[in-house]
Amino acid sequence: MKKFRKLAISSLFPKHCAYCDRLIPGDKTTCNKCLKNLPRIEGKICPKCGIEKSRCNCKGRENYYETIVAPFYYEGNVRRGIHIYKFRHSVQNAEAFSAEMANTIKDKYGNINIDYITAVPSTKQSLKKRGYDQVDILADKTAKLAGLEYKPQVLSKIYETDIQHGLSAIMRRGNLAGVFDVNNPADVEGKTILLCDDISTSGETLNECAKMLWLYGAEKIYCIALAITAPKKPKR
Repeated sequence: MKKFRKLAISSLFPKHCAYCDRLIPGDKTTCNKCLKNLPRIEGKICPKCGIEKSRCNCKGRENYYETIVAPFYYEGNVRRGIHIYKFRHSVQNAEAFSAEMANTIKDKYGNINIDYITAVPSTKQSLKKRGYDQVDILADKTAKLAGLEYKPQVLSKIYETDIQHGLSAIMRRGNLAGVFDVNNPADVEGKTILLCDDISTSGETLNECAKMLWLYGAEKIYCIALAITAPKKPKR
């Protein structure tokens, strides 16, 4: 009976790979092909930008956060999967993504006493347009899998900004200045906070959020993203 019910559910509500969108068995979140070929961040990692030191060009920049980590580079099927998650209302993809993020937290931050995870916020306009907060969902699910508390709405985004992608480094910083604020200072003072985002393109969004947490008295801020954009490899 259980087997029949499982087959019936699979036929009525087929599952798709979180990265390539192919149909997969109902007990999986990722197809075997993607599992073997996802662009994982491995080796010696730069703590400032979160990518392999061999690909890093951040020159050890100073940030308000301690370190940033992520399971993936924002390329290939990871890029496609995130796009489907954000723009095609495929909220179920968060199941696969959060599992990868939780594993990264356990591996990289397992010896750190983190008080809670919180998410980079969206504006009310963005939430109304999309219908859900993709980073909030990721952070919540990741916290549960990592055995950490999730505290929502620690930060707020006061107004809309231009899309960061395509802007120069200086314009990105200016685009975000004064955009974020802390809702309740008591939630932040003296805390060690893990700040979550879906994609880190330049680190400026996370750094601006971390700055506000630091200004309100956070002890330390660490960052986790699902994917990080790496600089293009120089042509030979």
